[in-house]
Amino acid sequence: MKANLTDNELSMVCEVIASRIGLRFPVERRPMLSHNLVSVAGEFGYNNINEFIQWLLSTPLNNEQLEILAAHLTITETYFWREPRVFTALTDFILPELIKSKKREKSIKIWSAGCSTGEEPYSIAIALHKTIPKIKDWNIAILATDINAKALIKAKAGIYNQWSFRNSPPWLKRTYFHRNQDGKYEIIPEIRKMVTFSGFSLAEKNYLPASGSIDPIDIIFCRNVLMYFTDEWAGKISQNLFHSLSEEGWLIVSSCELSPQLFQKLTPVNFPGAILYRKTGKEPAHSFSVHPIEIQEPLSDIAFLTTEASAKVAAHSFRQAFGEQRKEEHQSPKNIPAESYAEKIDAIRLLAGKGYLAEALSACNEAIASYKLAPGLYFLRASILQEMDKGGEAIKSLKQAIYIDPEYIMGHFTLGNLFFRQGNTKNAKRYFNNALDLLNNGTNDDIFPESEGLSVKHIRDIILTSLQKQESI
Repeated sequence: MKANLTDNELSMVCEVIASRIGLRFPVERRPMLSHNLVSVAGEFGYNNINEFIQWLLSTPLNNEQLEILAAHLTITETYFWREPRVFTALTDFILPELIKSKKREKSIKIWSAGCSTGEEPYSIAIALHKTIPKIKDWNIAILATDINAKALIKAKAGIYNQWSFRNSPPWLKRTYFHRNQDGKYEIIPEIRKMVTFSGFSLAEKNYLPASGSIDPIDIIFCRNVLMYFTDEWAGKISQNLFHSLSEEGWLIVSSCELSPQLFQKLTPVNFPGAILYRKTGKEPAHSFSVHPIEIQEPLSDIAFLTTEASAKVAAHSFRQAFGEQRKEEHQSPKNIPAESYAEKIDAIRLLAGKGYLAEALSACNEAIASYKLAPGLYFLRASILQEMDKGGEAIKSLKQAIYIDPEYIMGHFTLGNLFFRQGNTKNAKRYFNNALDLLNNGTNDDIFPESEGLSVKHIRDIILTSLQKQESI
């Protein structure tokens, strides 16, 4: 079954998806949507994609059907210890204070919302195991939820390929996993039993039942989730997350999801290399002039800074660090945090995501000057150039990435797509075939950096579909 959908059909499908489950599909993600619709059509029993689309556009779906649809359209890309600075903040700052405040009741509740295949909640469990003395004396509840039933099956199994440990510290795999005979890694029972997995949709009205308790939650992880929802749904979800938190509780989102508008009732707290949100009992006077509270040392060594203390720090620091400006200023951000390669990447993506393409391109060029042999930066630059309608320069940047790393799969794959859109079938076929050869080195479930969560199987299917289209032209 081929996804031969018109732009009008895709636009109508996007409207239906946005209204029913809140997911947003901008133009650049619609090829992936078209591909995934073929998969979901088969699960609903349709052999003809156009018949399925007509049914989807005209039929009210029940909750089970909506969950099936959402499971096929959501991204499951994740890995252990993702965004290490967040886990440093957790182990060095947040947990020591939480342990102190909970020393009598010895109870901590954490929720991983949008847990995908389990790497995040297991990372949280490992962080607690490393940090809490005599953890067996504590009542630890880590709830991990996701709407994707297939992802939850893998999460409950707790068995992972090497790819799930990319960028994770070596001690994590060595200490908390056993290697099976088939070469995969299985999490140790002591960590596995700390996490409870459950199916749950973030579109639900009441979040507290999802925690398995009427009690509020101390820490909520909801990373790389809100970015896929429409603004309206993201607003509803952020409100529900706020009400699910305990007083002085923490909300942790990804660096690209930081938003003064979305989290107006929460106070941003600036840790080294990460900004998290806290429910302080007071509604902060949020505006773009309000900066995060600064935390420089572990909470075990210094007193926690109050909301009032934040007013004494430079008011522009939040805008400078994350590209926010007052709308009336009509100025582009000038300063970008650049302490490490990862921080450069995050800052550039944040600038591009907020529409500061010229500044993002400039920052990316500066980063390339410092990291000349990092193909991911050339790929990022190509993505920015495509947004600026500079396809020729984007192709040049991708070729530089491949020159540095001839096995850079996403470079070959993206070049194939660019040439395909230009009608250059010869070069499109060349780079697609290169990507197919390289994909043979991975398993179907592997996910590569910069792939927006697409697995090896999905990328291979997209390439084969594109090649078939070329043959039919």
